[in-house]
Amino acid sequence: MQHVAAFNEERYELYYQMFSSLVHGCDNDDGGAEVELMHANLLIDIRWPEVSRALADSVCALNEFSTRPCYSVRPLASDVARLVHKAAMIAFGTCQHESIPSWFLQNCECLLAATLHKVLVQFATRSARTEVEMQSTFGALLDIAEGFRGFVGLHYLAESTGVHVLMSAVANSKYDFLAKEGVVVRHAERVFGDALSERILADPNRVMDARSAFCFFARSERWEEFAKACLDYDSLMDREGGRLAQLSVVVDIATRGMCAHPDRPRCPAPHPRPVMDASPERPVRTVSLPRTPTKAVRSRIAKPRRRATGRLVMDMA
Repeated sequence: MQHVAAFNEERYELYYQMFSSLVHGCDNDDGGAEVELMHANLLIDIRWPEVSRALADSVCALNEFSTRPCYSVRPLASDVARLVHKAAMIAFGTCQHESIPSWFLQNCECLLAATLHKVLVQFATRSARTEVEMQSTFGALLDIAEGFRGFVGLHYLAESTGVHVLMSAVANSKYDFLAKEGVVVRHAERVFGDALSERILADPNRVMDARSAFCFFARSERWEEFAKACLDYDSLMDREGGRLAQLSVVVDIATRGMCAHPDRPRCPAPHPRPVMDASPERPVRTVSLPRTPTKAVRSRIAKPRRRATGRLVMDMA
């Protein structure tokens, strides 16, 4: 039976305070080098479930306690990138992608995917939020994903966008919460689909190449299933498709254009990820007991001696 660790309240509070101050920009006012150093150290090991829970709660609480709604969230990508950059320098002495251990890159991806899942669940189950409030939360999360661009598995994502990074993290997540049998499209998922589509449509890079967020969305099976589920939800609710419908039309035109020109280089499917970029499986530890070297069988040693004795008897005769 798999052991499930208990929820660590102290760890959650520590990370919640850090992410809240980051989202609201408190570090620029209250904290100097010491606070930033502490936050960078906290980002070295983010594999704990309390970390994604703290990040999800902090971005969901953007407008919860404010006297007036703060729907426009300040840009977060540069601050996040600076903190993760400092965390990598503290832990590994470098920020070169090829020199950073794969577990660190994988943890960054897991944080983004798990946070998105928790945000969607929280919007659907815990509180009723307006569409504008949800849009600001998803915008903040996409900004945070952009800050992680240089610290995820695929090295070329450092030159792409936050929406590409988040889509890649979700597509490579072990838990496929976008699967047909698992995804339940509600209003929160639909709002996220529009926020995602708006970012993709705003990117002028629509080349059908693996380094393009547009191509990634067009070729990813998980995101294709998610888009279809959202559009089915729109038809059931008698709603207009919005930006997601626009993106689906543009993707359909681009895909049909590739089929009409078979000589064009095709965009490879975004997953499964190449082996060189994936985190290697850790070998299972085995305990090897010391063994005493075995001696030769006594009868095998005695045979030559008997033959020699036989020759000696014949010579004496």
